[in-house]
Amino acid sequence: MKTNLIILKGGISLERDISLKSFDNVIKNIDINKYNILDIDVEDITKLIKDMKDFKPHIVLNLMHGGIGEDGTIQALLSMLNVKYVGSNALSSGICMDKNLSKTILKANNIPIIDYVYIKKDENPYLYKNDIEELIYPVIVKPNKGGSSIGIKVAKNIDEVFEAINYIKNIDDDILIEKFIDGKEVTCSVIQNKEGLYVLSILDININNEIFDYSAKYDEDTNIDFSTLPKFLQNMIEGVAKKAFTVLKCEGYANIDFIIKDDDIYVLEINTIPGLTKASLLTRAISLNNNNFGDFIDEIINFALQYK
Repeated sequence: MKTNLIILKGGISLERDISLKSFDNVIKNIDINKYNILDIDVEDITKLIKDMKDFKPHIVLNLMHGGIGEDGTIQALLSMLNVKYVGSNALSSGICMDKNLSKTILKANNIPIIDYVYIKKDENPYLYKNDIEELIYPVIVKPNKGGSSIGIKVAKNIDEVFEAINYIKNIDDDILIEKFIDGKEVTCSVIQNKEGLYVLSILDININNEIFDYSAKYDEDTNIDFSTLPKFLQNMIEGVAKKAFTVLKCEGYANIDFIIKDDDIYVLEINTIPGLTKASLLTRAISLNNNNFGDFIDEIINFALQYK
């Protein structure tokens, strides 16, 4: 018997286009002989609930990046409707999307993070001028809840910081200002199965830009490859990744980004709904490991069906 599968896509967040590209890649690779598929572009919650009740899904695969798709809203709705879904629950999703909150929890659990300043969107940023300058320039200015590296800027002085803050306020988000670490950026995907957690290969992100911003993240020519870091460091990163996944109560799968400076490891952020476009980090990791992308989709769906 085929599994009734609803795939959620699109939405109204700034990451809508990435979500649609993730859906396109998934639908091209999924084994349609295993599933009755209904894809829904989520723009109306009332219609979503009606479609959900009419279709009666066994499982939902949420490919909505950012906004209500990633902040726990959709997860809470699905739980309320008693519908199984792939990925982290509402609480974990909300925590991981809020960088300030997730960093606070990571730090409390002795997981290393970069020093930062957090400013709410309705606060006067001039009140934090001294705190910002104590980080020492340059600094990274980024939206607190935004994903796909949208709105992230390197600032070399206070004027550039305030300019970046104003941009983030205009997209209606709080602000995170981090100390700039001139190190190697790496990523790994943590996958949960019935045996526990495993980590796909640690990947080096080799970019020409100063930072791994939106354009670099979704450029298929960006050089992503197996990490050249010493094995002991890769083992440490794997251990930290699993601990972060566990501490933040993630489920199913997640991407965890790091910056490495000498032998120091810093967690940058955790993405509970990583992109699944052709250029996305998780997709590249699957390809580099010579795994089948369709099999990966089956794996995360089957785990959620059996264990959620």
